[in-house]
Amino acid sequence: MSPEPELSEPEPSEREHAVWDRVRRDATGMNHHRAKAALDDARKAAEDASSGGTTAPDTRTEVDEWERITEALADHAGSYDPATDPFVQGQLTARAHRAQASGRRG
Repeated sequence: MSPEPELSEPEPSEREHAVWDRVRRDATGMNHHRAKAALDDARKAAEDASSGGTTAPDTRTEVDEWERITEALADHAGSYDPATDPFVQGQLTARAHRAQASGRRG
């Protein structure tokens, strides 16, 4: 019996990484209340863009990241910091592992 193939999600695009990085920079230092206001603004911008028929490809990515950050801060009395965000740290670790694995193959 052969081993099960390893299932993994495809690596997000550089464009998605750029949007996430921008949102995380903007969110750094925000408390839950401020992040929620930023999420509301991002949702409004996405709605305005879609009603005008010009939905930017990054709007959904931006809204999703603001939602994730807002949820992360919901149980947290402090402010947002990517250096202590477990999701961000997991992404960085996964990227490092992928880079190391691809370096061994070549």
